[in-house]
Amino acid sequence: LFATPFYEARIDVPDLLAGLERSCRALAQDDRAGRRWSKEHGYPGYTSYASLNDLPARDPDFADLAKQLNRHVAAFAESCAFDLGGRKLRLNSLWANVLKPGGGHSGHIHPHSVVSGTFYVTVPPASGALKLEDPR
Repeated sequence: LFATPFYEARIDVPDLLAGLERSCRALAQDDRAGRRWSKEHGYPGYTSYASLNDLPARDPDFADLAKQLNRHVAAFAESCAFDLGGRKLRLNSLWANVLKPGGGHSGHIHPHSVVSGTFYVTVPPASGALKLEDPR
């Protein structure tokens, strides 16, 4: 068995959460390429995964989220005693998902990633939760 360390934290920035929810819903409505990819691949809702790779540059709320995530990922890496050789981890992809009720993700991996995580903007009953894992 290989232990997978996890990190969980809350990012309680109400304006950020509200802005991200608006942005995610707007993307789900406006991103025709993302909606088409989601439909063609049987995704139960919308994802910007295959259509938009510049969310922090495109939207100030995603830029603010990226700053928050970078701080938490650094704390996680330190708690795991990662030997980064003096380098910093870099966020290289971020996408939005809006699932339909009952929708979910199948198991998958993120090859070549040091850390992967999920930030839940709105998920009943909790929101603003961050979960990270060492995908090795």
